[in-house]
Amino acid sequence: MLPVAILAGGMGTRLYPLTEHIPKALVEINGEPFLAHQLRLLRAAGITRVVICIGQHGEYIREFAGDGSRFGMEIEYSADGPVLRGTAGAVRNALPLLGDAFFVLYGDSYLPCPYSDVEQAFHTARQPALMTVYRNDGRWDSSNVEFSEGRILAYDKKNRTSHMRHIDYGLGVFSRTAFDGALHADLAEIYGDLLRGGQLAAYEVRERFYEIGSAAGIGELSEYLRDIPVGIAAVKRAVFLDRDGVLTRALVREGKPYAPAVLAEMTIDPEAPAAMARLKAAGFLLVVVTNQPDVARGTVRREEVEAMHSSLRAALPLDACFVCYHDDPDACDCRKPLPGLLLQAAAELSIELPHSFLVGDRWRDVDAGAAAGCRTILIDRGYRERPPEHPPDVRVGTLTQAVNWITRYGEPLRQT
Repeated sequence: MLPVAILAGGMGTRLYPLTEHIPKALVEINGEPFLAHQLRLLRAAGITRVVICIGQHGEYIREFAGDGSRFGMEIEYSADGPVLRGTAGAVRNALPLLGDAFFVLYGDSYLPCPYSDVEQAFHTARQPALMTVYRNDGRWDSSNVEFSEGRILAYDKKNRTSHMRHIDYGLGVFSRTAFDGALHADLAEIYGDLLRGGQLAAYEVRERFYEIGSAAGIGELSEYLRDIPVGIAAVKRAVFLDRDGVLTRALVREGKPYAPAVLAEMTIDPEAPAAMARLKAAGFLLVVVTNQPDVARGTVRREEVEAMHSSLRAALPLDACFVCYHDDPDACDCRKPLPGLLLQAAAELSIELPHSFLVGDRWRDVDAGAAAGCRTILIDRGYRERPPEHPPDVRVGTLTQAVNWITRYGEPLRQT
């Protein structure tokens, strides 16, 4: 995942006297500094490198977050100095620490969105920047984006029109080249220049944003974070699905399954449309979790994998696709049998793993599901490979049989 720049150098004047002696990022939410909640969300999304852009009282942020090791990530700092640089100026100052491309978000924003999908959209668009937008309709703040058919038609934080139904969500992805040229102080000006030049991509998120820039925002976020782990009626259940051999036909050679190399080789299992419709009707989120190590090996192009997933999502009612593009030597934490993909999905989509299921056709799938705390179903295709370390909850022969078991033993949870 790309690194993240967190803009935490503002004065926080709207929260005075709370922020008179501490930075806004350290305002307490449910017994912990806000920054702790924000960093855990990012880490669960698979992000391991963060640069915090600090200003007044920045030393307290350094003291609290340190090098990031206790959050499972690497944290560096970029200080504004005696004069505040503005949002764009703070990012420009941090460029030596950020590399060629990076996320940017605000130090008072809690954004439970699919970060991996946002990053993928940025790479696919091949533009200097991408803005995430949310269909706000004036509910949580004033809408400032006119968005249609995947494109931003207008963006203005001051001169709003009735056509603006969306809002700048607060998460951007930039290449360092986006900061060439005019030395703007505000990110909104950077976005504006890129939009006028036809160089601003967009990605629409479905999850509402939370912020702590006001007392009302603090109250809403506190309630959201308090209610996520409790409240049976609000539990989100998912069925995690491997791709090759579950939703699509694996290419089997000498008893071993292989993934297709190009879209033309991918065949969706004929049982998949009806099976996914049944799971969706039962109230499950449908999430693909797939290893695609051939990208790291250089034998399959990432663009081909993305094309396959676009085709799959067009044919089936899937909610998200989480992909590991690494190979074993990369020692990542997302390649199954490790549970990283499932943990990332759970964090971004607020999924309760103990009430969820994993359907796979290989030992890696079953062991990843078991490690994440899900119930597991193995579709036994008769491959010549080792068995799972953790026996599946059930072994079946087809995707339809897997769905029959899930819908029988995964009854909707009752409110208590």
